Amino acid sequence: MASIFFLIFFTVLLSSFRRGADLLSPSRVFILVWSFVLGLTELKLSYLQHEWSFQSWIMLLIGPASFLLGIFIVTVFNLDTTMIPVEEMRVRIRLARVSESRFFAVLGFSVALYLLSYITIYLVKGSIPLLSGDPAAARKEFSIFGIGVFLNSFTFTLYFVLMYHILIKGKPGRKWVLKTLVFVSGGTYILLLQRFQIVMAGVMCFSLLYYMTDKIRLKTVVGFAAGLIVVFYWISSVRTGELIQYYLYTMSRMKYSYHYAFLTEPYMYLVMNLENFARSVDKLESFTFGYYSFDFILALTGLKHWLAGYFTIDDTPFLISGYNTYSAFWTYYRDFGVLGVFIIPLILGIGVGRIYYSLRREPNYEHVTAYSVCMFVMVISFFNSPIGFLWFIYNIAMMVLILKAIRLPKRHLSGRIPDYAT
Repeated sequence: MASIFFLIFFTVLLSSFRRGADLLSPSRVFILVWSFVLGLTELKLSYLQHEWSFQSWIMLLIGPASFLLGIFIVTVFNLDTTMIPVEEMRVRIRLARVSESRFFAVLGFSVALYLLSYITIYLVKGSIPLLSGDPAAARKEFSIFGIGVFLNSFTFTLYFVLMYHILIKGKPGRKWVLKTLVFVSGGTYILLLQRFQIVMAGVMCFSLLYYMTDKIRLKTVVGFAAGLIVVFYWISSVRTGELIQYYLYTMSRMKYSYHYAFLTEPYMYLVMNLENFARSVDKLESFTFGYYSFDFILALTGLKHWLAGYFTIDDTPFLISGYNTYSAFWTYYRDFGVLGVFIIPLILGIGVGRIYYSLRREPNYEHVTAYSVCMFVMVISFFNSPIGFLWFIYNIAMMVLILKAIRLPKRHLSGRIPDYAT
C-alpha cells in the first residue's frame, strides 16, 4: 500500500511541472499532503503502529474522498470558466490600491492588542511557558478568559505586514517600524510554544508570496514543507521535555537502527494521527454531537469545560502513545459518525473550491487571503481541524475587519488594468 500512495504523490508532484499548472490548486495540495502521510504511515516503522481493519480504512478514507468530491463538483461547474494564468494574477493583484494610512494604523493597533494581552497575562500568571520549569503545563495555563484570545493576533498581524510590504510602494520608515514590531511579536510568541498559530501564519504568508510575487518556486515548496516539520518537531520536543533522540527512539519502539534516531520524532508526528484515528474507529461507542465541531461557541459561552466534566468527555481516547491527535476528520466522525465525516468534508470541499475559482476568475488580495486560510486548513488536515477553535474564528473575524478597513472606496480608484496575452 505504501508504494501506491507514494506513486500517487510523485505523479501529482510531477504534474506541477506542467506548463500553466497552479502549484497550489486545492486538489493538488490536498492529494500531496494525504498521499505522502498515508505512504509514510503504511511503512509501519514503529511497533506502536498496527494493521488497520477494513472498517478503519473505510472511515479514514471517507473524509478525504468526500473533500475531494466537493472540489470536483465545483470544478465541473467551472469547466467553461476563463481561468486567469497565475503570472497574470500576480500582476493584477499587485495593482490593487489600499488606504495606506488605515493599513498602517490597524497593524499598529493589532500589535498593541497582542502585546497588551501578553503583558497582562504574564503579570497575572508570573511566568512564560518556555522559561518556566514545566513548559507543557505552563503553556496550557498561560491564558485568561476573555483576554487570552488576543494573543492570537500575532497570526494575522504577520500576514498583513507581509501584504503591506508587497502592496505599498515606498514608505521605508513605516516598513521598518512594522518589521521591528513583527520581530518583537514573533520573538515573544515563540516563547508560548504554540504551534498551530505559527504554522497558520507560515502557510498563509507562503500562499501570499506565491500568488502576489514570483519568489516561490517548487524548490521553495520543498524547503517550506521541511521547515514546517522542523517547527513541529522543535515545539513538541520542548513542550514534552523529550530532548534526547535516543529516548524518543526507544519510547516510540522504532524498527530501524538507533543510528537513525533523529528521524523518529518527524516520522511519528506525521503518522500517529492516522494511527490514532484507525484505532479509535474500532473502539468508539458513542458520539459527541457537535461538542468539537462547535468548540468556539462553547468556549465563548463558558460551557466547554462544564460540559466536558458533566459528560466525562475524554479529548484523547484510545491513545497508544504520547501523540494525541487524530487528523481533521476525526472531529466530524466523533461528533456525528459516518454522516458527519461525509457531509461536513463535502461542504468544506465545495467551499474551498468556490473560493479557489473566485481567486482564479477575479484575483485580488481579499480572495488571496481567503484561499490562504483554505491552504492552512488543507495542509494541517492530516493533523487536526482548526475550524472549530476559538483562536481560528478570531483570526478569521479580524482578517475580515482589516480587509474592510484598508479597502478604498471605488471613487478613489483610477487607472486601468492592462490587457495581457493569454
